[in-house]
Amino acid sequence: LFSSRRRHTRFLPVSWARRCVQETDIGNIHLRNLSVHECFSEQDGIDLLMMGNFIRQVSSTPMNQSSSRSHCIFTIAIEGREKDSDTVFLSKLHLVDLAGSERISKTQVEGTLLNEAKHINLSLTYLEQVIIALQERKVGSRQHIPYRNSLMTTILKD
Repeated sequence: LFSSRRRHTRFLPVSWARRCVQETDIGNIHLRNLSVHECFSEQDGIDLLMMGNFIRQVSSTPMNQSSSRSHCIFTIAIEGREKDSDTVFLSKLHLVDLAGSERISKTQVEGTLLNEAKHINLSLTYLEQVIIALQERKVGSRQHIPYRNSLMTTILKD
């Protein structure tokens, strides 16, 4: 798909630098080493989504021939303005595709795949903790939400 159209090449990341999250004093999240692209059409957005899927880490495991080994967050930021006004409305939509979780005892993986599986399972556990904490806060039995436990939950806090 990509080699025949070549339209995605303008969106390719320039380096594979480690992603870094910084939080300001007022709680705003800033991500370093990520790119932001302005889309002027639906096709631009689809091309970016496809490019992100294309560069994801995938490996073969005994349980799955094509197991995604990384989470993917595709954020759509929408800005709207009222005519004849300085009022600006901002919205964000996070589309999240989670890496595959497999039982380590069943897959019998070793080395790098074992390490990846441990990290995937841990990050999914952290996501579960955040979801449970949000529900508990809603009913009034909890104040703290553990967003900072993982990069993914920190990003999704926004």
